[in-house]
Amino acid sequence: MANSECSSSGARSFYKKKFDGSLCYCKKRTSSAKAWRDENQSRRFWCCDSHGFVDWIDKEEKNEWKKQSLLDARGVMDRQREEIRNLKQLVRTTSQQVKTEDSTALLLEEGDRIVEEKKKLETALITSVEKEKLLRQFLGLFWGVFVVIIVIMVVGILKK
Repeated sequence: MANSECSSSGARSFYKKKFDGSLCYCKKRTSSAKAWRDENQSRRFWCCDSHGFVDWIDKEEKNEWKKQSLLDARGVMDRQREEIRNLKQLVRTTSQQVKTEDSTALLLEEGDRIVEEKKKLETALITSVEKEKLLRQFLGLFWGVFVVIIVIMVVGILKK
């Protein structure tokens, strides 16, 4: 029961190393640690770096250390809940920014596409205007030639 290990890998993982406890029988200062065995789970004790377990920190009442452990765990859970809330808010904010950036990028792409289409339409308009001028000239020339041929035919018929 009292033989809880005092290694840096597990026993002191929750508490910072403090050398303010009682003295070990080897006269070295002890540090606080936490037990992980089933019979004394999360109970705090003084630990010597050389010899391990020295004495329990929470001697007052047999179940008081359990209450303290539950309060410590609740504090950890509260901090984790707050961190989760903050992370969810960050995700929402980031996703809204991404949507806004995506919308902006899409609008810019659409604007570029419209500018390209406008250039194509302007080119097509200029080409069609030039073709129309050419067609009018051709029709004018055709009517002129037609009129000349008709006049020649009429003059030819009248001379006979």
